[in-house]
Amino acid sequence: MTSISKTGHSERVHIGIFGKTNSGKSTLLNYLTGQDVAIVSPIEGTTTDPIRKPMEITNFGPVVFIDTAGTADETQLGKERYQKTLAEIDKVDIFLYVLSPEDDLEIITEFKNKPVIFLAMKMDTCEGNQILDDFANKNPIGVDLSSTKSRDKIFSKIKALYKKEDLSITKNLVKKGDMVVLVMPQDAAAPKDRIIKPQVMTIREIIDKGASAICTDLRNFENTIKSLNKIDLIITDSQAFKEVYEKKPNEVKLTSFSVLFSAFKGDLEYFVESANVLDGDIKNILIAEACSHPPIDEDIGSVKIPRLIKKTHPDINIDFARGNDPIAYEKYDLIIACGSCMFNRTHVLNRVAKAKEAGTPMTNYGIAIAKMNKILEKISLPE
Repeated sequence: MTSISKTGHSERVHIGIFGKTNSGKSTLLNYLTGQDVAIVSPIEGTTTDPIRKPMEITNFGPVVFIDTAGTADETQLGKERYQKTLAEIDKVDIFLYVLSPEDDLEIITEFKNKPVIFLAMKMDTCEGNQILDDFANKNPIGVDLSSTKSRDKIFSKIKALYKKEDLSITKNLVKKGDMVVLVMPQDAAAPKDRIIKPQVMTIREIIDKGASAICTDLRNFENTIKSLNKIDLIITDSQAFKEVYEKKPNEVKLTSFSVLFSAFKGDLEYFVESANVLDGDIKNILIAEACSHPPIDEDIGSVKIPRLIKKTHPDINIDFARGNDPIAYEKYDLIIACGSCMFNRTHVLNRVAKAKEAGTPMTNYGIAIAKMNKILEKISLPE
């Protein structure tokens, strides 16, 4: 079993802590985690940037708590803090809202009908009990810091309200006993002595399914496939899609890590449909990468994909967004996102929803590369 401490943030259930300034959000984070993670102070605006703390909830699984800056912040930097708080909403799977006296609950409308658990802190004072009375229609949980009983109630409510999806990366493409060849040329941006996250996660799932994973790079690909009596699937880095497709046995299925992650993290059907605009007359494209590493020579997002696009659209304008950069969806004819291994599924699906709302096609690296190499209809898509 994968170590809890090694589970990446993007694979954890995201639980956001929201509420007015000085409502007790940071105290709640420390109470839930049993650690002094966040600074607690009566000074308004103590929490500026969101604070993340991963942990395990027994009989539920790995989560990450996100403590956000309070709303109704009247300090000099209040507006900036509030914007950072709003930016976290798209990543959150379930909300813990810490109530305050005469709370207008204004930000609740931004939660888009996701599960919300209302809480009342300061139960050792009249204020806490007054909050319970004033917001009785929200069925708030009163948090008593002197024992773990309130924490148990909160965790039980989380389990009751949030049903985790049983997601698979390889889905129907890999079954027990299969032989899978993974073509893994290492990008220059990959950290030395490590392989990148989508590859690690895919290998682990293949092994967990009772299948076999054989790893190689493009230089040794032909020798590898000649040495095997049976190959059920080839998964390649999307950058090598064309070369692997031309060299693979005709009867063997082919996909890519990015294609797999387009279904694991996002909306595969929309991504495939959106890629068709690459056949038409488009003028503005955004390339959106979850990682915020500085681009380097031969970088897939900033160099290789633009080079491919400009073979058929030489005059096209290409903009770039990295990490949590805001996106002006309506400005573009197409958005091409990376595999999004550093974003959780909720965040990616919210981006897709905003693209659809703006009427903007959105795809990802693997789908776009397959389309531009004219093999999209010939590769295997997960179902």
